[in-house]
Amino acid sequence: MTRQNNALYKRIYQEILQAIQSDQLHPGDALGSELEIATRFEVSRITSKRALDELAKAGYIVRQPGRGNYVQERPAIPRTPAKQGLIAIIMPELSPSYGVRLLASLHYGLRQAGFDVLLGLSHGDQEGESEEIQRLRAQGAQGFIIFPVNGEYHNAQILRLHLDRVPLVLVDKPLSRIPVSAVWSENEQAAWTATRWLLEQGHRTVAFLSPPTAHTETLEQRYAGYERALREAGIPAQDDLIVCDLPSDRMDEDLARVEQRYQGVLRFFQNHPAVSGVLATEYRIGMDTLKALRTLGRSCPESISLITFDAPWLIDSVYELTHVRQDEWAMGQAAVRLLVRKMTDPSSQAEVIAIPTTLVEGFSTAPSQAPIASGRPPG
Repeated sequence: MTRQNNALYKRIYQEILQAIQSDQLHPGDALGSELEIATRFEVSRITSKRALDELAKAGYIVRQPGRGNYVQERPAIPRTPAKQGLIAIIMPELSPSYGVRLLASLHYGLRQAGFDVLLGLSHGDQEGESEEIQRLRAQGAQGFIIFPVNGEYHNAQILRLHLDRVPLVLVDKPLSRIPVSAVWSENEQAAWTATRWLLEQGHRTVAFLSPPTAHTETLEQRYAGYERALREAGIPAQDDLIVCDLPSDRMDEDLARVEQRYQGVLRFFQNHPAVSGVLATEYRIGMDTLKALRTLGRSCPESISLITFDAPWLIDSVYELTHVRQDEWAMGQAAVRLLVRKMTDPSSQAEVIAIPTTLVEGFSTAPSQAPIASGRPPG
């Protein structure tokens, strides 16, 4: 695509997005066909298709083959009959790759439901999480939506909210054996899909790079999906290709932590030159993989194909890594619906909702250049 066509599709994208965000276009409204939009903006059909594809990837429209293009419907969130109250949102951080869109969805949904919002950041630390819960309770928060930090044990303050019958919904990390409503992504299925994609591209030595998976159900599920895809392809998981000791992604991490993670990734590739595919459970680990490959004089995707979980939202997807995109908007809206239900009906049962993910193909994957030496193709 030429630079001029690139600018044209971005102009169409921005004009339609502005119309949606300013309520000139409403959920369910028809946008017209590719040809109609191309005619209206005086561009080629290829350019209008690119703009519509990007709007669909961003979750603003739905493309229905044979029917047309429509503004994305957003499930109605019931308004609470009670007077406006305060709801606290506590998150570990706001990362460019994951969290910003989730927070926007939570804020939008709560305001639509008639609540005011308090925000707390735990900075990935259980002690900080406890302090934020206590601080926001003292400020009058009547309900909580919490994105818990990783940890071997459940945070005592989260358990206290549950025992005190404070309306509570967890995002991303359900509490095992504790009946608290939660919303998270279909992590096992997502990792299975990503690993299978690499296998179908001919890669037979696929590594799994992650922070510690023990006691973190999200990461345990991602490993389960990776292992299942290999098993179904007749390829045994190899312990030396599974790295689960890398520091987790944090916005406030210091240079020593950054260097520790990078050196761990670099050592892995120095010791495993035959690896041709990588599933990274966090975006930052994926970026360290690219840096390590450059250091070693290797290229992506020519010598190694890489898939990460999450990536920053970009209008121009030419520079995107192939990644698992979690539907942060849908997760936020589902969390708000669960919390409002608990606010209006305290006796309602806890519910855990798993939101489907999407595999977004970017520049970082390609068919393997090596012949398949072992294992059978995926069925």
